[in-house]
Amino acid sequence: MSNFTLHELQCFNAVVVHGGFQAAAERLHRSHPSVFAAVAKLERQLGLVLLDRSGYRVGLTEAGRAFHRKVRLLLH
Repeated sequence: MSNFTLHELQCFNAVVVHGGFQAAAERLHRSHPSVFAAVAKLERQLGLVLLDRSGYRVGLTEAGRAFHRKVRLLLH
């Protein structure tokens, strides 16, 4: 299992719930780059691509959907 942090999980969850990195950053009172870096680090640690960044808005990949279900349980 990876050694991810609560901060990384909160950032990932906020990106999913609020629809993007900027909205997540505002909600978490963090900078956009810090949220982006936290999610990228989480993806590297897991060895998975959690977010599809190819469109205007980010979306969940299949792996991201499955992981987000687990994250929601951990955070709530």
